[in-house]
Amino acid sequence: MATRAPLDVYLLPGLGADHRLFAKLELGEHRTHFLDWPRMRKGSTLSDFARELASQVDKKRPHALVGVSMGGMVAQELAVLTGPERTVIISSWKGPHEMPPPIKLLRGTHPERLLTRQFIQASLPFMRWQMGVEGQEAVKLFDELLEVHTVEQLQVQIDAVLHWEGPSKPVKQLVHLHGTSDRLMPILFIKDPVKVPKGGHFMVFQRAPQVSRLVVEALH
Repeated sequence: MATRAPLDVYLLPGLGADHRLFAKLELGEHRTHFLDWPRMRKGSTLSDFARELASQVDKKRPHALVGVSMGGMVAQELAVLTGPERTVIISSWKGPHEMPPPIKLLRGTHPERLLTRQFIQASLPFMRWQMGVEGQEAVKLFDELLEVHTVEQLQVQIDAVLHWEGPSKPVKQLVHLHGTSDRLMPILFIKDPVKVPKGGHFMVFQRAPQVSRLVVEALH
């Protein structure tokens, strides 16, 4: 495999998360930059998130975008603005056509309005299972990430994801990594992914060595 010069790689976390999600990701000589979620007003779309983050990307330099879950969706919107060499999405969707039927049924509604801290705490065991969070270290991180954003900001993010129509333009040089055991975003509905055997939705942390290797290969 031919090698290429190191890229500036901008990492976008999942919904409700921050840069700690990438704590175990190793991308070799590539230069990593973390794009944490800005505070956004109610009714913001994923393209609004991308426009807000675009100023943090030096598009004059060769760069790549790597996003997980919601971060993968925003990475596709951001790619339209910054023109990366590669866009790698992990445990994500390329548009509403990849959403499973239960999620599609929520489009046009506002289930996020029911979200409270009490609901989050009561749902913790189910959310850990759905996300594939296993082991003391992963559970600790997952629980901490749930405290990063206010309920109001989580509501903004959930609403933006549910009503996403896909990127405004086709994204060139796109690679999609997806776990075969993803319970939140079942691979059954994903088109042409690079399959990660037994990978769950939290695999960027849970299976970091395997995911790191695949991301580096994609960047080449």
